[in-house]
Amino acid sequence: MKVKVWPAIFAMLFSFGAIAQENSFSLLQAQDYAVTNYYGVQSASLEVQKSKKILWENISRGLPQINTAGNWTKNINLQTFVVEDPVSGELAPLTFGTPYQAYGSITGEQLIFDGSYIVAVMAADVLKENSINELEKSEIDVKEQVAKSYHLVLVSDKTIEIIEDNLKYVKQNYQESKRMFEVGFMEEQDVDQLELIVSNLENNLVFAKKQSEIARMLLKFNMGIPVENEVILTDDIESLMLFSQDGGNLLDEQFNLEENIDYRILLTQEEGQTLNVKNENVQYLPKVKFNYLYNHNIFNANANVFQGEMGVERADNIQQNLAINVTLPIFTGGGRNARVQQAKISLDQVEIAKQQTADNLKVQHQTIKAEYEYALNSYFTQKRNVEISKKIRDVSAKKLAEGMVSSLEYTQAENQYQEALRSVIDAANNVLDKKVQLEKILGNYNKVRQD
Repeated sequence: MKVKVWPAIFAMLFSFGAIAQENSFSLLQAQDYAVTNYYGVQSASLEVQKSKKILWENISRGLPQINTAGNWTKNINLQTFVVEDPVSGELAPLTFGTPYQAYGSITGEQLIFDGSYIVAVMAADVLKENSINELEKSEIDVKEQVAKSYHLVLVSDKTIEIIEDNLKYVKQNYQESKRMFEVGFMEEQDVDQLELIVSNLENNLVFAKKQSEIARMLLKFNMGIPVENEVILTDDIESLMLFSQDGGNLLDEQFNLEENIDYRILLTQEEGQTLNVKNENVQYLPKVKFNYLYNHNIFNANANVFQGEMGVERADNIQQNLAINVTLPIFTGGGRNARVQQAKISLDQVEIAKQQTADNLKVQHQTIKAEYEYALNSYFTQKRNVEISKKIRDVSAKKLAEGMVSSLEYTQAENQYQEALRSVIDAANNVLDKKVQLEKILGNYNKVRQD
């Protein structure tokens, strides 16, 4: 019997490819994924939903409020009074009531005018807008965090790659030096010096791999992915640097204060505090309500209170009324005016904070812009330093093999080259991070707002 294994193998390969694709992320895909799955964003999203319910709760206060109540009662012992018989003068008990009674009522209330109600509805709408702004801020912050942790993973991986390539090169020189020592063309001290370089590079490689693991865990945490899951990054540091090296567009982009989420949140707070002042002022106005009451009492000798002959076994008592309630505060001992003044002072404080934030954001923009421009120039300088130091290192290695320089001189050249490599990687990471900060303060991470 032939076993059809190829379909199963293809299915396994397809399944593996689908899983790999599902766990593969470019930088933009990682940011989009985090916006949906990061814990802080999920909490902020729930806060938006809650604010919508608060808005509806406040609106409902101005809609008709209708309630009903009812009960059924069995009087085990009826209330008894003792009176004196006017004829015989004897005391005689008198019992009042029926064994059973029921009660039902309907009450209705309609708010006609209340200044606080109008302000409360407006304030609830401002609360909803503030929660939406807070959600957007959470999304912007998580995009920044994901970008920086994504860069950190790429830098860690690139560092491992550089150390491995450098280690391979130095090991070759070390092996050649050992052979030259064995035939008497090199001193033992020179061989030992190369061995120290190999040992240091091996330790650096182990540490770099640990750092890479931690960086990946941080990225997964910021994305809202379980840290034990595997992720594949499809962008590399070279491709991201190609977009970052042309910083002219960002450096020339105008700073719009109204686009900054922190400033917009303060504008919303200012609007809310303005409503608070209005709410204190409307306390001087009357409150008007319309009320309706319907009561129905049934007294019966039977457990089924709806049976029996009216006036013999059953008696009904119905009560209805309509009312308009007006409340107008006359004198509060100055407390009401004090609350108004407190609300105005709080509004002044928010306006001061708004101006302070505006000036601070302008300073931040110029600072980050200057840092980004410096980071770009520093990166180009470090790239050139790598080329120069590599050239010096390669020449020193050749001279070492020919016995023209000592191992100490070669070690200095090698250390200089390694330092240049670390510097260019750090410079690249700095460029990417400063680019993220500049994009954030310019409002490029803001989501498209929908009315």
